Amino acid sequence: MEENKNNIKPEGTEGEKPENSKKLDQKEAIEALQKELNERREKSRIANEAISQGKGILNLETPIKEGKEEISQLPFDFTKMTGLEYIAAMDSDTTNIQIYRITYRQALSLFATAAAKEVASLDNKDIIERIGVTDAIEAVQLATIFFTASTRAGRLRISKK
Repeated sequence: MEENKNNIKPEGTEGEKPENSKKLDQKEAIEALQKELNERREKSRIANEAISQGKGILNLETPIKEGKEEISQLPFDFTKMTGLEYIAAMDSDTTNIQIYRITYRQALSLFATAAAKEVASLDNKDIIERIGVTDAIEAVQLATIFFTASTRAGRLRISKK
């Protein structure tokens, strides 16, 4: 009986040495991780390109309901905003006294204004009030990056003459 227990092999491993099986598993795992890494790099490249252009699409985790329609994507374009719309978004948080930093409230208002320019059925107030928390976090990050990049770019366009 003791002899039979030692001779039992898992299915599909006949003739394989255990170390060969482990190498195959490791190779498959490495290939799977490499594939996932490449997919993430591509998504990151696309996202960075959109951010650098000040426009893109935010895929919502929690869709916004507008009547019978569910909006699952919010296209945004910060470059279509007017100066007055920018000022209105920045004035949305009257408690902010720092001129070189943007608050979460200002960032969300900035994003909502940029998105409302692209989605005819929603205005910025609708977006601010209906956007889900995880989507709001992403929206705030997008607007903050845009604000910071625009501030830096603006400084480069100023000359002494």
